[in-house]
Amino acid sequence: MKTLMTTLLALTFAIGVPMAALAMSHGSHGTEKPMEMDHKGHDMTKMGHNMAGDDASFVEFGTSSSEGVKATAKIKAYDAATLAAMEKMGVAGTHHVMVFFADEKTGADIAAGQIALKVKGPDGATTEPVMLMSMGKGFGADVSLKAGTMYTFELGSKLEDGVKRKFSIDYHNH
Repeated sequence: MKTLMTTLLALTFAIGVPMAALAMSHGSHGTEKPMEMDHKGHDMTKMGHNMAGDDASFVEFGTSSSEGVKATAKIKAYDAATLAAMEKMGVAGTHHVMVFFADEKTGADIAAGQIALKVKGPDGATTEPVMLMSMGKGFGADVSLKAGTMYTFELGSKLEDGVKRKFSIDYHNH
């Protein structure tokens, strides 16, 4: 029994070390973008889209300040191919919204906390709150918006300082 255990341990070591070396030699060495996950755990980078709000397809549409913190909102409309891929995964949304927070005095990014978003339409109806996911230096979520409609994004936050703040930013979906 002792010989069998020793043989199995040696075999595991003999196979495991070369496999680990092979995996490290084929790694990205930090050059690839990190995987972006949607709220249901789907890998959005497989669709070729950076969801962290730093690519050129995002448009800044407004800011709001509350108790020393500035919220900056950006939005990206999904193209037809992305919408089709999302539909196959069971993910709904026509746009991806990102919100970035910064200290108004220092300009320092605030990237930790909990953010909830409600979208108010022109009829005054408000969606159920959606929790925004931490994504890089901001927070993001998918939303469904109709063309030619004015919306108000109502954000409730509890950032890393523990203070609850509310922000309101208008968006016209052209």
